[in-house]
Amino acid sequence: MYFDIILVAMVAVFILLRLRSELGKKTGNEPQPPAMGRGPHERRGYGDDRGEVIDMQPQEAQVIDLEEDPSLRHAYMDIRKQDPSFDLSIFTEGAKSAYQLILEAFWTGDRGTLKNFLDASVLSKFESALDTREADELKIENQLLDVTKAEVIAANLLGKVAELTVHFTSEVVAVTRDKEGKIIEGDASDAVEMNDKWTFSRDVKSGDPSWTLVATSSG
Repeated sequence: MYFDIILVAMVAVFILLRLRSELGKKTGNEPQPPAMGRGPHERRGYGDDRGEVIDMQPQEAQVIDLEEDPSLRHAYMDIRKQDPSFDLSIFTEGAKSAYQLILEAFWTGDRGTLKNFLDASVLSKFESALDTREADELKIENQLLDVTKAEVIAANLLGKVAELTVHFTSEVVAVTRDKEGKIIEGDASDAVEMNDKWTFSRDVKSGDPSWTLVATSSG
């Protein structure tokens, strides 16, 4: 059990470091919400053999043009008018990483990490669930095996605030133990499918590339 705890901690640290290095962060020393997209001065590109940066914006515009859902396509175009650096692929990958990190933080009771990713209303719900769990002396031993789907299903721009809703499908081993260590819910040898819809929000005119979780639902 001690080795398992260390292993989980190492995985959580790895995910956090990857988020901070790939997705951006606010100014400061504390962990910050992942940047699912780029700020105005952080345009994504790649280098050729001479070290030159090649802009990938035209390719991103093509990706948006190929979106079959007209409401999504128009929303993406509106967001890019306000923030030309918006990259749907980066956003989706960032949302997937945030989903994993937030779930791990909730399962382990890491309130500090949750505060950096959630807005006040969502944080209040998460903390209420944690309070109940702690009062009942329950222990969660969940393990996220895989996120099999991360798809934007709704998007809009209200003024300068963008909101994107992502449908996640994941495979999870979910186990709850009582204070004596007895399993009262779940099966450690069986994975279950989870379906969640999470909405992320960001002021696209700000220099901060971070997105915040503002709504959650299941099913």
